[in-house]
Amino acid sequence: MEELKALFAETGLKPSDVLSTRSKAYRELGLADRDLSEDELLELMRENPTLLRRPLLVDGGEVVIGFDKEKIEALIAR
Repeated sequence: MEELKALFAETGLKPSDVLSTRSKAYRELGLADRDLSEDELLELMRENPTLLRRPLLVDGGEVVIGFDKEKIEALIAR
């Protein structure tokens, strides 16, 4: 959990920014119908890692969330 908190602090992201709304856990937990705080989302991500959109790539200040071939290639080329 500390690693996620550090990532969010470094990038300015919030748990809701990297939430996978297409994951099975998202549907099973009924998250579409729940109003959760960022801390509650973070705890759920700790318990259910599939709630994180992947890949989640960070290089310096640059972040790529989810599979976007062009953005990933651009990040790698830097």
